[in-house]
Amino acid sequence: MEVLAPALPVVKNPTSKKNSDAQKFVNGEVHNWYRIILGYSDHLVSHLLDEFKIQPGQIVLDPFCGTGTTLIESKKRGVEAIGIDANPSSCFAARVKTNWSPNPQTLLDLIEPLTENYSRHERTKRLAQNDPTYAYLKESGMLKRGWISPRPLRKVLAMKAAIIDLKTQKKYRDLLTLSLISEVVSSASNVKFGPELYCGKAKKDHDVLSGVTKRIQTMVDDLKKTSLVKNVPTTVLEGDARYCGKILHASLLERKVDVIICSPPYPTEHDYTRNSRLELALLEEVRDRLSLQRIKRQMVRSHTKGIYVEDNDSDLVKDYLLINKIATQIEKKAAKKKHGFARLYSKVLKEYFGGMKRHFSEVKPLLAPGAFCAYVVGDQSSYLRVHIPTAQILSAIATEVGFEPVDIRTWRTRWSTTTSRKIEENILIFRNPSINNEKRENKSK
Repeated sequence: MEVLAPALPVVKNPTSKKNSDAQKFVNGEVHNWYRIILGYSDHLVSHLLDEFKIQPGQIVLDPFCGTGTTLIESKKRGVEAIGIDANPSSCFAARVKTNWSPNPQTLLDLIEPLTENYSRHERTKRLAQNDPTYAYLKESGMLKRGWISPRPLRKVLAMKAAIIDLKTQKKYRDLLTLSLISEVVSSASNVKFGPELYCGKAKKDHDVLSGVTKRIQTMVDDLKKTSLVKNVPTTVLEGDARYCGKILHASLLERKVDVIICSPPYPTEHDYTRNSRLELALLEEVRDRLSLQRIKRQMVRSHTKGIYVEDNDSDLVKDYLLINKIATQIEKKAAKKKHGFARLYSKVLKEYFGGMKRHFSEVKPLLAPGAFCAYVVGDQSSYLRVHIPTAQILSAIATEVGFEPVDIRTWRTRWSTTTSRKIEENILIFRNPSINNEKRENKSK
């Protein structure tokens, strides 16, 4: 089966009156509470919501929601949204960022007791000994490799304990925890992103209390704005997007989804749990190798450290000529390599596209007739410099599943350190057929 996609018509950007709720925001609000380096632009989501003319009363789905960019932009417009993600730290962040019920003044008033708790715990000498976060960072070797220095870590753990001790509702503790996580990753730790995570110069000390306090103030200011927006339901579910149909049916989805806007993983040698390892440790979601593996197993296969013997999504794309051609090119180059990971590259490639086909098949019955789907994906050359036209292949797979191809447009180009050249990130757009089109197709069959 040849998977070259047919020539695709370009969707012109429609002129539409923007939702008044969206005008209350500059666009950084709420998003800036916590961001990840691999997240896409909130402005991109806003543009796509305008283009597809999404209005209150409709439902937006992001099956790879990350920290909630699509969900937040939808909520700003008074549009119901559902997100799914395999990473529990991302789910935590997305849930906190889309819960706008906390009272801003109540949150502000918590700074004083939080400071008192922090001061008390910061003086405790044996704070780290019984803390699961410290135990994992030490046992995993992250402390030894310099992810975070001892003195800043001590203050981080003191703040963590201070938040736990606060006598307040869970939604406020969650906000404070998110502010701490954001402060750790952005300022208190030694990690840097380029976009791969690496450890920079070790920080001897860091004022964790001051950093967290400033972030709380930002949350307070943003919650004052969100209080002016009509509250609509936003649901965040942890799970494997390859089985999103089962996940959403389990959550009793009562209406069809009107649009999908998302950015799935790319087929590249990137461990999506590595960039959030500090967050996972602070939330105590990862305590050992088994708990980490549980998270990896519910992700679309996209790297060699997340591939397993029993994986069989590749069977779904075994007849795709272009995928097989690329896999053969990779295998020929890998045969000359001594390290074992290279021999898994072609398997990851097939498992990735097979997993995405499974995802497309699962999500299609959830969509309303004529619903648009926008997937932000990047071409790749990470596997021994063999070019992988991700959007092109995914477009052909979606077409085979029964979607109508609409457009592949370049969103941006980025520099690949592997190949020393620019590669494209695209927005792949396709559509669930309308009822009339489906009837026409059934007659032709």
